[in-house]
Order: sequence, then C-alpha cells, then structure tokens
Amino acid sequence: MKPIDLGGIVIRDVMEFAGPRFRPHDLLPDSTPEAVAAHRHWMEPDLYDAARDLLWMDRRSYVIETRHHRILVDTCVGADKERTKPQWHHLNSPWMGNFRALGLAPEQVDVVFCTHLHADHVGWNTRLADGRWVPTFPNARYLFGRIEFAFWQANQPDPDGPILEDSVQPILDAGQAVLVDDRYEIEPGVYLELTAGHTPGHLCLHLQGTRHAVLTGDLMHHPIQVWEPQWSSCFCHDPAHSGRTRTAFLQRHCESDALILPTHFGRGAAGRVMPRPGGFRFDFLEPPAAPPT
Repeated sequence: MKPIDLGGIVIRDVMEFAGPRFRPHDLLPDSTPEAVAAHRHWMEPDLYDAARDLLWMDRRSYVIETRHHRILVDTCVGADKERTKPQWHHLNSPWMGNFRALGLAPEQVDVVFCTHLHADHVGWNTRLADGRWVPTFPNARYLFGRIEFAFWQANQPDPDGPILEDSVQPILDAGQAVLVDDRYEIEPGVYLELTAGHTPGHLCLHLQGTRHAVLTGDLMHHPIQVWEPQWSSCFCHDPAHSGRTRTAFLQRHCESDALILPTHFGRGAAGRVMPRPGGFRFDFLEPPAAPPT
C-alpha cells in the first residue's frame, strides 16, 4: 500500500502475508458458486484466483503517525507462537523486517491497538525473550476492548491456541494494558467505534485529519462482502449480527469522503464505499493488477 496522507495523519501498512487463501464457500458459508461467479469480472486476477477457486486474503498491520502519537493497529500472527493452525504455528514471517523497513524501531511506538483478540491480530504484541513472552513495544500502551477482553477471559481455551496467555496477559503483567470502550479517544480526531458481530467487542478506529479514514479490522474480510454484506465469514462469532453491523456501516459511509482500510483486503486495501443499483461497491485507491501474460 502506498502511504496515505489524511492531512496531519499518515497511514502506512506492514505486510505479513498476501496471496490466495480461501475457497469462497469456506470463507463465506452463505455464498453460492453462481453468486460468486457474478463478481469474477471485477475480482480477477488479484482478488480471486479463478484457476484454484481461491479468494485473495492479505494480512497486515497499520502504522499511523499523527502530530502526537505513533499508533500500531493489529499485530498479525507474530513469531514463535504455539497455534493450532499449521500455517500459523511457530511462524517465521517477514513482518518485523517490514516494520523496520519503514524506518521504525519497536521502541518508537506509542500506542498499540488491537481491533479484536483473534490470533492474527495480536501476535506481535509480544516476543519471546529468554523463554518468556515480553511486550514487543516496550514504550507503548496497548489498547484492548473491555467487552472483547471479558469475552475471551470467559471463553477459554481458545481453539486457535493460548492467545491470551502469550499475547495479552504479558501486556497486563507489564502494566502496559488499557481496557477501552466505544468512543474511546486516543487524541482529538482519533477514536474507537464498537462494531460488534465478528466478535462481541470488535472495534474500528476512526482517523480525522483533513480527510476521514476508518480502519475496520475484520468488519469485512474480502471486498466481495461490500457487494454482498449479508455474507459473514466462517470466523464470525455472530454471523447475523456481523451482517447487520456491516450493512449499517456501509450505509453510513457510502458516498462519504471516508477512506476504508480493512485488514485483509488485497489490491492495496484502501478505498471508498460507493453506491450501485441495489447496494454498494468498493472503489479501490490502487488500480487492479494486470492480468498474467
């Protein structure tokens, strides 16, 4: 993703993974092959791999620089974590190298914000040092949703692995955690919005410079959900609630000046919600990739 300047606020991304990942029906159980086929014309080649019938799914963090703070949003899968998914177990990804390539060091992060507490959004919260998990960003306060934290505390063990134990509890033990609620303000114009459904305490981050942007976490996993907002992912705690939240969000931001930045969208991720007959579409800032020759 190219850096985005909102006027006093700059957004960059840190990639951990990009590529074809899920069959449409596996990711979006309410989809049908016929309905997905109707979207191939705008998805190919870089949002849908037709040869393998796989939807493209990126995995990224965002770094936001305001006049007052350097904020890291969602920390991907991380390194050396015990996870039940083989592709995440003891992962050794280029994430930290990509982070440092932005000219940053972990000590320079002021705030870490996790939209929710799934394994692919909290992993780099901590790193392994002398056999124990310690905060990766020693000078940061970490923001966790209060509702989200309470839900996962009450619903252990996590099927994806010891996520609270290795990626959240060490932050509390270090005294760096702050439990936050809907409308929590990091600074004027930088605030959180509860967008429950994917998880009970899922939060989005609003940024208001001379332009408005919203970092949406897993409110949407793939751009086809802008066209088909009733399709919730297989990872959603409450699919019906997720669909209602997503539809309401799209209605609010359709034709606004807001840039929408999801975690998992391909094609540079950022874009605007625009109307189409009977619904919405997503207009990316970056053009589609050229078809393979």
